[in-house]
Amino acid sequence: MMNRYIQKRLEIVQENILRSCQKSGRKSDEIKIIAVTKGIGVDQMQEAFSCGLNRFGENRIQEAEQKKISFRKEPIEWHFIGQLQRNKIPKVVEYFQYIHSLDRINQFQTLEKRLEMSNEDCYPVMVQVNLTGKEIQAGLEKQDVVPFLESLHFYRHIRVSGLMTIGPQGSLEEIRRVFRELYQIKEEVESKKYSWISPTLALSMGMSDDYPIAVEEGATYLRLGRCLFGERSY
Repeated sequence: MMNRYIQKRLEIVQENILRSCQKSGRKSDEIKIIAVTKGIGVDQMQEAFSCGLNRFGENRIQEAEQKKISFRKEPIEWHFIGQLQRNKIPKVVEYFQYIHSLDRINQFQTLEKRLEMSNEDCYPVMVQVNLTGKEIQAGLEKQDVVPFLESLHFYRHIRVSGLMTIGPQGSLEEIRRVFRELYQIKEEVESKKYSWISPTLALSMGMSDDYPIAVEEGATYLRLGRCLFGERSY
């Protein structure tokens, strides 16, 4: 029963994505869904996986560690999407294949040291950008993005593969402005052809309330929780 529940919600999401792609001249296979599973039980996650969702997003390391045990034989991509303290970085590298939320040099320093110890190359990360103007929200301000990225050239074990932002709680016009600005930053960065940054940057933007707009404005990763699973248990 629950499997069908998630499947129906996923079909609605996919229809909305397709509609947004048609409006913006995009192909639907350009968009990847990250099922945000924080607070979601393993049973629901297994049902989501059976519906074809194989990217899970978590922001609590201990919770993800427990869940990974249940999926150790499955080809799951684990994405860390929360704020990251430096002392948690070694664990994040151990349990996650992607980090979406870096915005401080000291995070890169700690991550580089950890990756150097294990001789890992090109660990993919995204840099978080704050385009809402709210100081309480994490992320770099627009004018700081390029200088910040330029300062990362000597971290040879890390690969900046994309940019991430969180849409505002505001009008549709304001949401669209934020997502459009992130796309413009992406284009500016790509034009500089930095060797330590992916030539084609991913955009992680769009959540349950605003993902259709994000798709229209160029999102490649959608972080979706409630629209797939309903309200979380906490």
